[in-house]
Amino acid sequence: FPFLPLHSQILCLVIMLFSTNIVAQSQQDNRTNFSCPSDSPPSCETYVTYIAQSPNFLSLTNISNIFDTSPLSIARASNLEPMDDKLVKDQVLLVPVTCGCTGNRSFANISYEINQGDSFYFVATTSYENLTNWRAVMDLNPVLSPNKLPIGIQVVFPLFCKCPSKNQLDKEIKYLITYVWKPGDNVSLVSDKFGASPEDIMSENNYGQNFIAANNLPVLIPVTRLPVLARSPSDGRKGGIRLPVIIGISLGCTLLVLVLAVLLVYVYCLKMKTLNRSASSAETADKLLSGVSGYVSKPTMYETDAIMEATMNLSEQCKIGESVYKA
Repeated sequence: FPFLPLHSQILCLVIMLFSTNIVAQSQQDNRTNFSCPSDSPPSCETYVTYIAQSPNFLSLTNISNIFDTSPLSIARASNLEPMDDKLVKDQVLLVPVTCGCTGNRSFANISYEINQGDSFYFVATTSYENLTNWRAVMDLNPVLSPNKLPIGIQVVFPLFCKCPSKNQLDKEIKYLITYVWKPGDNVSLVSDKFGASPEDIMSENNYGQNFIAANNLPVLIPVTRLPVLARSPSDGRKGGIRLPVIIGISLGCTLLVLVLAVLLVYVYCLKMKTLNRSASSAETADKLLSGVSGYVSKPTMYETDAIMEATMNLSEQCKIGESVYKA
């Protein structure tokens, strides 16, 4: 564009790069077959995976809003506490959807309200994390312009999904979970995450053993039961911190109980020893009194004035012992 001003050349270059990116997405070969099997039910309840992301999608409420479902249903499917609305970044969720046939393709049609700056491509890749693509959205909404959407309008976004065939149901495969393949994934890792068979994953998605071509594309994970998703790394760290604290508190309480028990036993033994001594002294006194009772009469009690007068005010002349006086 040598005939254009510099800023116009830059703008054209940006538009070309953006267009190239969109064309690249449209030309991606998704080898997973999302067509409607002839022997599958017309619709089914299934699940799509979703990764909690900042800043707008770190709560069950916000995520449930874009999927037109309830936070409780996501919490139940994702092994979360129903009242725990806060999520951590990269936490994996299972979102229940109703899957059915639209034409010859299987989709879960979700109604989404357009916000300022939204386009088919932007919503498909960010809000719905590539669970759909802009071409599928445009096919379902042919009268709308992909990049000039009226704010507040409701647009149907078709999320890729699929119902199990009769043959799969006979093999006890209950769900085909839609999962967007990540660059660091491999078949073994994903099969462990969802409790699925690696062979079933490879047979359902035509990528062979190398799923590099599936990066950022939806694939199907056949499972015989709903997986119990592992907690996110952040939750694991919190759990790792919490466990030693619980163990420390438990050991501390146990030690405190033992110390109190030993102290009580010590006090009890000391008290019993004192009582035994008192009893022994009383018994000795009784013996002495009984021994001299034949020789002395009943003691006579004197007033203090009489004692002082008889001993001349405790004079040394009357003293006959350490503390004995004659009167």
